[in-house]
Amino acid sequence: MRMEAFTRLVLVPMFYMSTAIVAAAQLPPAAQVLPAGFKVIAERNLGGSSMIEATKPNENFPKPHMDQGIRLGVSWISNPMAATTLEMMAKQSEEPAGQTMGMTREEPAGKQRYRGGVLTWRKVITPWVGSGNGPDLVTWSGSWVGAGSGGLRGVSISNFVGSKEAALGLIDGVLDKINVPR
Repeated sequence: MRMEAFTRLVLVPMFYMSTAIVAAAQLPPAAQVLPAGFKVIAERNLGGSSMIEATKPNENFPKPHMDQGIRLGVSWISNPMAATTLEMMAKQSEEPAGQTMGMTREEPAGKQRYRGGVLTWRKVITPWVGSGNGPDLVTWSGSWVGAGSGGLRGVSISNFVGSKEAALGLIDGVLDKINVPR
């Protein structure tokens, strides 16, 4: 009898409160989050996590290369240990420079505390391969991860041609829309 009362008075309300917290903490719809010009590729709400993926063509893309478009990702993952996870991420050193697919190189381009989270940048250099001469393609990949709303929130950008500051402007725009304080 005592266990039934405990279950009815404590555990059941806790279940409904945690469900309400998880439901409230997920991301707003993509239409409210994405910067102008981005097209949704995927929008998923999986209960304990939600994510949005979108793309947009680059402006002023170098002609000999093929534009794969700017990729933007926004995510929220339920994680009761989010603050601890974030601290561990902040203390990790940046990955060293290396080669990815083919002749493409990735170089660390900065890691810092930013807007209550961790912001990490990579510079991606793809050499021109083909007939004639062409410039190397330099793109930026950046990711921000922060704790909040009962989990980890993240914003990432990749394949961005332009300045790192302009790429950060896109990340900041999304952070403002998912209520991350400046």
